[in-house]
Amino acid sequence: MRIESFTQSEWLKISDIISSHCPNEPIIERLISAIDDRTNLFSYTHEFFIKNNFNPVFFPDRPSIEKCKDGKGLMKRLAMYSTVNGKGVIQFKKDYQKYILKNYSVRRKNDDE
Repeated sequence: MRIESFTQSEWLKISDIISSHCPNEPIIERLISAIDDRTNLFSYTHEFFIKNNFNPVFFPDRPSIEKCKDGKGLMKRLAMYSTVNGKGVIQFKKDYQKYILKNYSVRRKNDDE
């Protein structure tokens, strides 16, 4: 069995199970941290955009992302994204916008006056 075949929710369950049995082991803490980092695709994408000088509120086009270091890998991960509402990059973009709206305050310029 390939380790990549686990879904995001399965990784989170694995993390919970491991942490309940070995809460104070440094190697287990590192593993749990790695699982959390890799399963939070929204946070990873957000930080990728910032690191590559994209506005994280607006999703850039595919060629722009793929020109960046690790951009093709990110697009592969986004293509494998899956929820009950849909699959792939299109569904990720919809869900990413929800993530952005939870983390940013978006207002019109005229509302500040």
